[in-house]
Amino acid sequence: MKAQHLTLIAAAALLAGCGSLVPATTKIAPPLREDFRVSATPADTTAAAANEWDGFFADARLRQVVGIALAQNRTLRASAAAVERVRAQYRITEADRIPDLNAGASATRQQVAGGATTSSYAVNLGLASYEIDLFNRLGSLEGAALARYLAQQETQRSAQLNLVAEVSNAWLTLAAEQQRLTLAQQLRESQQRTLNLTEQRHQLGAASGLERARARTAFEAARGESTRAQSAVTQARLALELLAGQPLPDTLLPLAQDLQAVTALPAIPAGLPAEVLLQRPDLRAAEQQLQATAFDVGAARAARFPRLTLTASAGTRSPELDGLFKSGTGFWSVLPQLDLPLFDGGARAAQVEVSQASRRQALATYEGAVQSAFREVADALAVRDGLAERLDAQQAQVAAAAQTLKFAEDSYRLGGSSQLELLDAQRQLAAAQQALVTLRQAEQANRVTLLRALGGRWAAAGST
Repeated sequence: MKAQHLTLIAAAALLAGCGSLVPATTKIAPPLREDFRVSATPADTTAAAANEWDGFFADARLRQVVGIALAQNRTLRASAAAVERVRAQYRITEADRIPDLNAGASATRQQVAGGATTSSYAVNLGLASYEIDLFNRLGSLEGAALARYLAQQETQRSAQLNLVAEVSNAWLTLAAEQQRLTLAQQLRESQQRTLNLTEQRHQLGAASGLERARARTAFEAARGESTRAQSAVTQARLALELLAGQPLPDTLLPLAQDLQAVTALPAIPAGLPAEVLLQRPDLRAAEQQLQATAFDVGAARAARFPRLTLTASAGTRSPELDGLFKSGTGFWSVLPQLDLPLFDGGARAAQVEVSQASRRQALATYEGAVQSAFREVADALAVRDGLAERLDAQQAQVAAAAQTLKFAEDSYRLGGSSQLELLDAQRQLAAAQQALVTLRQAEQANRVTLLRALGGRWAAAGST
């Protein structure tokens, strides 16, 4: 009998070398252009590379707010807890490949026929249903759990990057709203001066009641806009503090003039290779999920083959407690069990098909994510290409509108132009200034979009 047990164990060891049933994973090459821009200009390999978002923000206050958000944001805390949960699940799966040893002790006293009492004492160490991984089923399950843990880690990095981008945009929005408030207050003061001048002219008979009513209407509209802008500043601050996870002191908040140089982004080379997409954490997570489905296929295939489990125990037994560990009281047992699937109605074969379909689905999802990421970067670069010229044109328009308003005010004061011309010049300047604020905010937000779209870097990993 002992020889038969040894033969089964030797056979199991031999079968364990049969190899994995996990399908080979080939390098994925989604149908993309080689770079993000239409231009074929060679890439500038001297462009500075950023490691994650380090050095991206030029404003020290914004860097501090980002740090607070990374530590205090509740959504990010939940994401970190999810990583810990998946890691614990991986450790559970990893432990399934290690033999489970149990120690036990027992004492029994019973009365037999004739009134005699017998005692029995035993101590044993047992191996409970240890599966010998013949076809790497447990190894495949462990590989799938590890891949999902790594995917969750990348998802956590993606959540961090998204939070950094959201905090940055909220900070930029607050700065823009403060600048809009300043412009609204300036317009209200300008309309107040116009109203006062019109009142004086009306008292002297140089302005009609209609002109006075127009001036009053313009002033009240500017006053209402100033109040609305103040509310927008308050709302923008609350939105930023919600992302930060705590109230922020005034010393960490942006000022109205802080919208022009908040972020620092090196020049993007014309031939930026598409391979930089592979450093995006969301794509890394999708790649790990794809790898997990490959392990699932291997586990499902292995489940169709025989499964060998081993139960063993060894110990000592004696009718007397003081003789428990004497020679001749030891015992042992080995019980190998072979589970050979014969007929299951096609359940195991169907499970293989399910895992294969899941793998094809994960592959299509991954390729679609790569294409979407490519589109995000290409769109952001396309927008960026025209921002500098648009900003220059808008600044020139503001300067021209300001000069027009000065001429209109001087002419109206001397009676050389109508009130309508003055009010129109005021409106044109206000509109041009608001458009400039919006454009500056868009230029800075475009930098943040590139930061997120390129996975926290704007050069391939390892480049200089």
